[in-house]
Amino acid sequence: MPRAGTMLTLAPFAIVLVLALGIALAGYVTGPRIVSVPSRSVAPTPTFAAASPTATQGASPSTSPTAAPGSNDASEMLRVHNELRAAVGAPALRADERVIAAALRHAEYLARNGVGGHDETPGNPGFTGASVHDRLAAQGYPDAIASEVAASFSSGTEGVRILWVLPYHRLGLMHPHAVVAGWGHADIDGRSATVGVLVYDFGASSPDRVRSPAPGQRVPGSWSGEESPDVLPSGAARPVGYPIIVLFSNARSADLISSRLTDASGTEVTTYVVPQIYERDYVAIVPSRPLSAAARYRVRLEIGLAGATVIDEWEFETER
Repeated sequence: MPRAGTMLTLAPFAIVLVLALGIALAGYVTGPRIVSVPSRSVAPTPTFAAASPTATQGASPSTSPTAAPGSNDASEMLRVHNELRAAVGAPALRADERVIAAALRHAEYLARNGVGGHDETPGNPGFTGASVHDRLAAQGYPDAIASEVAASFSSGTEGVRILWVLPYHRLGLMHPHAVVAGWGHADIDGRSATVGVLVYDFGASSPDRVRSPAPGQRVPGSWSGEESPDVLPSGAARPVGYPIIVLFSNARSADLISSRLTDASGTEVTTYVVPQIYERDYVAIVPSRPLSAAARYRVRLEIGLAGATVIDEWEFETER
C-alpha cells in the first residue's frame, strides 16, 4: 500500500531501446546541427503496449482531435498526434514519406506475423529490417536518431490516443526535440498493428520544457496502469491516476528531489515515482489512485536540473 508522500518504485525493469548502443558506437545523428547527443537514445522505445482500449478511452485532451474516429490514414494519425502535442505545448511534427513507409512496413510485419515489439527477424514474411534504424535506412533515411512505439488496436487514430496515455510511450511522443513522425496501421488476417516512428533533432529549437498534463489542461482522472515496461511497483493496486510528466529540452539531466500532488482542498494525493530508464531528461509521477472527476489538482515538483534546483508548480483539471 502506498504511504503518504512520494513513493519510489524500486522494481527492476527491462526495455528495448533502438539506440542503446547505436549513438555511442555508430554515431547516429540527424545532421551537423546536433551539438550534444546523449550516450543512449533520446527517448525510450517501450516494448509492445498491451493496454486495454476500454480502460484508456478519452485519453485525448479536452479539445478532441478533428481526425475522423477510426481512421487508419497516416495523415490523420499524424494530425491526432500533433493535436495531442499542441495541447501540451510541444512543437508540431512534420511528415516524411520515408518515415511513414518505415512505420507502415513494420506494422504490416507485426500484423502478418502475429507478433509485437520493435525487432524483425530475417526470413519472416514482410521483413524490411531488424531495427527501426535498419528500416529507416531501407527507405532512404539513414543515420537518424529515432525511436518507435507500437500497439495493437482496431484503428490507427485510436492507437495514437491510447499510446499517448502510457508514460514511457508518451515520453517519445511528446519530446520537444522530435521533429518528424510517421505512422502506419495494418490489418492482416484479423490482426491489427499501429506503429509510430519518431525522428529527433537536438539542434532544433524547442521549448525549455513540456508538461503533461499542461497547465490548465483537462485530462482523464483514471488510467489502467498497464504498460510494458511497468511503471508501477510490484503489487500496486490498479487503476491509478493520470500520469504526470515534465520533459526537458537539450538532454539536460533531471532528478526528482520531491513531489506533491494536492486537490482543491489541499489534501495530498500519494504518488509513485516513474523510474528513469536510460534517459534522465524527464521526471514523472503517477497518482496511486484514480483522481476525482471534474476536479482541480496542483502539482509541485522540486527538481535537480543540470546542477541547479528548480521548483515547477502548476494546476490541471480532470474530466467529468
